[in-house]
Amino acid sequence: DDYPIMTEIENGNKFSIQSVDLASLIDNTKFAISLEETRYYLNGIFLHVPASNKDKLRAVATDGHRLAQAEIPLPNGAENIPSIILPRKAVGEIRKLTDVTDGLIEIVISDTKAKFIFPNAILTTKLIDGSFPDYQRVIPKENLNRLIVSNSDFSKAIDRVSTVSIEKSRAVKLSLNNNLLSLNVSSHDLGNASEDLEIEYNYDNLEIGFNAKYLLDIAAQIQGTEIEILLSDSASPALITDPDQDGVIFVLMP
Repeated sequence: DDYPIMTEIENGNKFSIQSVDLASLIDNTKFAISLEETRYYLNGIFLHVPASNKDKLRAVATDGHRLAQAEIPLPNGAENIPSIILPRKAVGEIRKLTDVTDGLIEIVISDTKAKFIFPNAILTTKLIDGSFPDYQRVIPKENLNRLIVSNSDFSKAIDRVSTVSIEKSRAVKLSLNNNLLSLNVSSHDLGNASEDLEIEYNYDNLEIGFNAKYLLDIAAQIQGTEIEILLSDSASPALITDPDQDGVIFVLMP
């Protein structure tokens, strides 16, 4: 008798989305969801129709250190949906359900709840009641130093050099000099590691440090063979894109 009844969604916006599209929106952004409970409005994925591009459905997640954005063409019927923040736990369950679903998923969204209707399951979730920050402000517009490197070589090299670091920050230093990228990690206890990669780069020499785990998280989302990193200077955030996926961008603080 005491089992909670989830009230029906009234005046919801209803639309359908391909399960592969929903899965790709989640996969490209989920890793950047914040785990910090004090900034509860970052504990989910911000799903919305951007004012600057009304024919896209965009997902954004950030934890203050990195930001991930992905978008797909706007599904029919989603033109007037409210901007919502889907909680982290719901995102995880929805992603599992997309794995066992082919074809269309129906979604109903109101200001406070969202309902995902799969062929053999319905998931209803409350939404995070808060305002997502103006993420557009942190996306760099003036990063002109463009570096292109093989994604698998880059990931493996970062993985190798970061093994000598035990600190949580796991900082890896990227030194750019003509068409050479040097990755360096130094640890008081375990010594140093460095590796050089051939890259496409013909701008100013530059040194910048990043959290190795964050770089690997982003590299894991890149579907193409190459990763493109746009830099400004050693103190400004990097803009990372996947040449094979439109609308997918990552921002990483140094």
